Amino acid sequence: MKIRASAAVILLMLTSAPLRAAESATLPPAVGLTASEAKDRAALFAALAATKSDAEARAVEDRIWTFWRSFADAQSLQLLEKSKQAQLRFDYDEAIVYMKDVVEHAPQFAEGWNQLGYVYFLAGQYDASLAAIDRVLALEPMHYAALAGKGIILIQQGKVAEAQAPLKRALEIDPWLKERNLIGEDRIPEP
Repeated sequence: MKIRASAAVILLMLTSAPLRAAESATLPPAVGLTASEAKDRAALFAALAATKSDAEARAVEDRIWTFWRSFADAQSLQLLEKSKQAQLRFDYDEAIVYMKDVVEHAPQFAEGWNQLGYVYFLAGQYDASLAAIDRVLALEPMHYAALAGKGIILIQQGKVAEAQAPLKRALEIDPWLKERNLIGEDRIPEP
């Protein structure tokens, strides 16, 4: 009887070990989140990792984008909208001005930095875009879109081998990453 009980306890410990390991595997922290926000963030990325299809991943990605954008205050939202309108007119210089205002106003708003990096990318200012992306990743290391953007910029700069690390990290976060076809490329993709 003692042997069965001991075996049951050992079996229980062995089967719960992966569960405890998964629970203790924490995300790299994002700057400025409350405990509740950090918990919501962890749940979103767990849901993304568990997706079984491209469509399912896009739905979770939409929720993550909503989460990231939720940290914008009224002034940031207004400036983001002005930047978006300037982008629609292909006036990237004006769009950059608005995005610089966003990150000056809210320097810990990771998505503001991401959007600044995106507008710099659209303007062909790749080094400035990479600097903004580095700031995004310092604030939100799980920002798979910023990582993918970094990979794309490095490819555009002819640094295909260097692009692989951020692209692979982005794929680790988002298994259905749209840019996953760029991983392992030994040449610059044709537009």
